[in-house]
Amino acid sequence: MKKFKFLIVYGLKKRVFRKSFLIANIVIALLFVAIVNLPTIIGWFGSEDDQITNIYVDVYNETSMNTIHTDLQEALNLPYEGYDYYLIESVNQSFDEDAFWEAEDSDVALVIKGSVASPVIDIYSKYPENNYLFMGQIELLIINYQIDDYQSPVFETILAPDYEDPEEEAAISSLMSILVLPLFILITMATQFVGVDIIEEKSTKAIETIIASVPAKIHFLSKISASILFVLIQGALILVYGGIAALLGNVSASAGSVVPSGVDVHLLKYLGELLPNWPLVLIIALLFVIVGTLFYLVIAALFASMAVTQEDYQQFQSPLTLMLLGGFYIGIFAPLAGGYGFMKAMAFVPIFTPMVAPIAYASGIMSLLEAIIALVVMVIVLIGALYVVAPVYKIAILSYDQTKFFTRVKSYFKKAFTKNKKDKTV
Repeated sequence: MKKFKFLIVYGLKKRVFRKSFLIANIVIALLFVAIVNLPTIIGWFGSEDDQITNIYVDVYNETSMNTIHTDLQEALNLPYEGYDYYLIESVNQSFDEDAFWEAEDSDVALVIKGSVASPVIDIYSKYPENNYLFMGQIELLIINYQIDDYQSPVFETILAPDYEDPEEEAAISSLMSILVLPLFILITMATQFVGVDIIEEKSTKAIETIIASVPAKIHFLSKISASILFVLIQGALILVYGGIAALLGNVSASAGSVVPSGVDVHLLKYLGELLPNWPLVLIIALLFVIVGTLFYLVIAALFASMAVTQEDYQQFQSPLTLMLLGGFYIGIFAPLAGGYGFMKAMAFVPIFTPMVAPIAYASGIMSLLEAIIALVVMVIVLIGALYVVAPVYKIAILSYDQTKFFTRVKSYFKKAFTKNKKDKTV
């Protein structure tokens, strides 16, 4: 046990106290600050030429409030920023919804119905992000009329049949990047950790001294344990970076930074509102990160044990890299392309589960029960991988065979399981 603990601590120190770890974390921290505060950054570099400066509003007044059109026009066309963009026209004819959506010279239609004391306002808007302005002004105007037995207006927002909410699309894109990127970073760094560590010991022949002191199985488990501890440390640092990024966003907002209309000061706040069950989403994501990383670490340790040099390991690592990239791209692009069924199916494929399943659950594509089933399947696959890889690792770690990739893999597996059969016979 002491030797096992020593190997874990030694391996962890080799990675955490290196300059490469410090540099990598500086880059990750800056990347997180940039992604989380993307709305503020867009506001800094956004051009006023990109803003809509003319919104044409038609008022269909079906109540006895004859002056509301004139009053709204005065209120919305005040000569200061935010209100001088609205040009209002009173329309006497009945409202034609289909004609409104097809018209190019009308952006908003306010249909005021009901009684004076309890009006109902239907808002047909091609720019619904501005609806809050109309609601506030209408309610303020009606209050100023000092109507007896007044009731607050009832607002109904009607969107175009083909309307796609840009904030929702931005939120989905942000959700994908904020969840997929940390998962990809953690798993990639962990597999590099274990692979490079093993290949360094093997290429310098230090592995022979180590294996002479401890069994190959203990060496294998120590590398996996040190790597998963590294993932937990790096994951905790990423959470800290997220907190720092959110704090910077709040400070920037309080200092008067420009943020696009209708967008929160940073993406974490917006995603927190979008995902009210974010603590459960975070827990599920962490579970998949731990189990999935363990699975990839087992595969990486296997490939590293078969390699002889760093160049050799890069060749062996190619299948692992392709698996990681596959899960990364599915997690980002499948929701944006509307491939929800495909993404849900891939969430149950073990090589893609670690990155795809948390995104699918957070996006509502998978239920909690389905996420738990995917996690259980991943645990079973991990146990199976440990059972298969451990004897092969024992054979390959002290071998310096440099035959072709597939020939070497076939040879190690054959030797490992032939030896197992002989041991069982004896």
